[in-house]
Amino acid sequence: MTSVKAWSLLLLPFSLVSMGKAECPVPSMNGKFVLSLESILKNSFADDSEALLECAKGYERDKGPTSITCVNGVWSEVKLICKKVDCGQPKPSPHMTYSIRDGTLFGAYIQPVCETGYDLEGSSHRQCLVSGWSGKAECILSECDFPDPIEHGERFGPENPVFNDVITYSCNDKYTLVGNSSITCGEYGEYSSPPPICIVMTTPTEASTTTNKATTTDTTTVSTRSHGEEEILEKIIIITLTKASTTTNKATTTDMTTASNRSHGRIVEKPTNGSSSIVGIFAGIVVIFAGIVVICILGIVVVVVAVVIWKYLKQRGSYDTGEELRAKEDLLLIQSV
Repeated sequence: MTSVKAWSLLLLPFSLVSMGKAECPVPSMNGKFVLSLESILKNSFADDSEALLECAKGYERDKGPTSITCVNGVWSEVKLICKKVDCGQPKPSPHMTYSIRDGTLFGAYIQPVCETGYDLEGSSHRQCLVSGWSGKAECILSECDFPDPIEHGERFGPENPVFNDVITYSCNDKYTLVGNSSITCGEYGEYSSPPPICIVMTTPTEASTTTNKATTTDTTTVSTRSHGEEEILEKIIIITLTKASTTTNKATTTDMTTASNRSHGRIVEKPTNGSSSIVGIFAGIVVIFAGIVVICILGIVVVVVAVVIWKYLKQRGSYDTGEELRAKEDLLLIQSV
């Protein structure tokens, strides 16, 4: 019994020393550092134990130890240095450049830009992630739809036109091409100009022998075309008539007059000789009627003036007659005396 008490007294100092060593709490990391999975699974950290650290997502180790130590219930200073992941310059892609405004570190965005005549396919923006740049992008040639065929003509060019490809046109015999003989596929999938059209054109010799009636018929037929073609057709008619003027002045005068009478897509015919005579007769009747009205008005004015003058003279005559009568009476009175 005495020996047991003696051993207890001997072990007491050691138990007091062991009880004086405090444990450390689970370390809390913020920002660039996190605990390793092994350290997260521990429930307690005894004195002199270590906790392992790692760089947070988007960061990588630059230098310094990756652990901290528990000393008397307090964790030692973190000396690990982490820096942001740098994705670097993106891999080059044909006909593509990148707009880099925020750098190439973790979280930054870049924008791919295609050369003229190329369309972007894929991501319009790419972000720097832990695994590298997100998304994919490439530049492909702009495409144009193959234009519709034209009447009385042919087209030549690739079936699947791309940027800068040219489509050419030609007209059948006895037809003339109006517009551009070739159109080019543009950078936005549109052609440089509308397709041309093919119309019948008379030669200067034919135009000089064409009568007024034939010219009117041709222009009336042309005027039935769509509004989109009308302006072009008018120019062609004027050009044709101008050429025809070198053959005969009479044909030029008639055709140019017909072309100038266009209004809102219609042909306005010049009045014929019969219509001119009717207009002349009507104008003559109007003039005669106006003359009669003027003569009547003048007659009325003359009558009124004559009446006024007659009344005035009558009154004056009455006054003169009375004065002479009194003079005669005075003379007789003097003679009697």
